[in-house]
Amino acid sequence: MHFYTKVSSVNISPTARTVYRALLRYANRETWSCFPSIATIAKDTGLSKRTIIRQIALLEKEGLLLKIHRTRENNGNTSNMYFFN
Repeated sequence: MHFYTKVSSVNISPTARTVYRALLRYANRETWSCFPSIATIAKDTGLSKRTIIRQIALLEKEGLLLKIHRTRENNGNTSNMYFFN
């Protein structure tokens, strides 16, 4: 519940809160990390991919998330890894 409470105490938009809570649904409860794709988050929230990317950047700036870019062995992109702070 700490992360649900933490996001409520930060002055961010309802859209950013929606993205944060969507990410929390995928979080591993031991490591507090997740790796849903932007497309998955878009499907879950009804928001555009561009909006989600902007909101994730805002959540990073506010110190709520750490985003790690991941690639496949062939250097192709895959979903990012997100850690809750």
